[in-house]
Amino acid sequence: MNKELLIITGLGAMGLACARRLGTGRRLLLVDNSTERLREAEQALAEDGHSVECLVLDLGAGDAAQRLVERIEALGATLRLLLHTAAVSPTQASARTIYQVNLEGTARLLEQLTPYLAPGAVGVVIASMAGQFVSLTPEQEQALANVPTQSLSALAAGWEGADDSNQAYMVAKRGNQLRVEAEALRWAKRGARLVSISPGIISTAQGRQEVAEQPQVAQLVRDCPVGRIGTPEDIAACVEWLASPAAGFVTGTDLRIDGGTIAALRWAAER
Repeated sequence: MNKELLIITGLGAMGLACARRLGTGRRLLLVDNSTERLREAEQALAEDGHSVECLVLDLGAGDAAQRLVERIEALGATLRLLLHTAAVSPTQASARTIYQVNLEGTARLLEQLTPYLAPGAVGVVIASMAGQFVSLTPEQEQALANVPTQSLSALAAGWEGADDSNQAYMVAKRGNQLRVEAEALRWAKRGARLVSISPGIISTAQGRQEVAEQPQVAQLVRDCPVGRIGTPEDIAACVEWLASPAAGFVTGTDLRIDGGTIAALRWAAER
């Protein structure tokens, strides 16, 4: 049996699209905090012929990464590809939970999986273009990239405006981008690459909820230069490229997949 793992955290539309595109010939380990989502994903992917394992896990819990490591060890596997999509949005959670799950949980995952990386392994973290909307000092960015993982939530919670869930989301996603950049140096010592992707507005359950409930988000879709909302397949295609030898010189960076939204916000008035 193929012992190389593709781990996908978060079984929303993006996670499923990537599983279908990248799972062939690999052993899939699906991680989500919802038993129902895992059961539905396992059934659908198994029917498509994929080899699937599942783990119910709340990545905001302090022992989450350790439990994932224990499952990897039990499987006797090495990690070939990590796709980390699991996160909570401002419409779903408090600022405190966003820091715990999106910021600290992501950093802990990247740190504790390092010893299990196979040579040539690739990690892809789903950040967000929202990270472009927060203004942080150089000292704050340095801290997000390098303070001990267990201190991240407390660090961000102490900044001005920290109780606002929208700001918390932006800070956490900027933290993901910075943490990936710094952690990629450690992954490189294992012969592995680590990158982040920052999607724009994507047609997932979370994305559609934000479009419906937040007029400014709906306006971003209307103003998108490519003229449409993004799709999970747009993200899966980029993940496939990043995981391939064709992207072998790409690590420690963020790839923005937003249909030109940030470009429009910055420069539309000049054109």
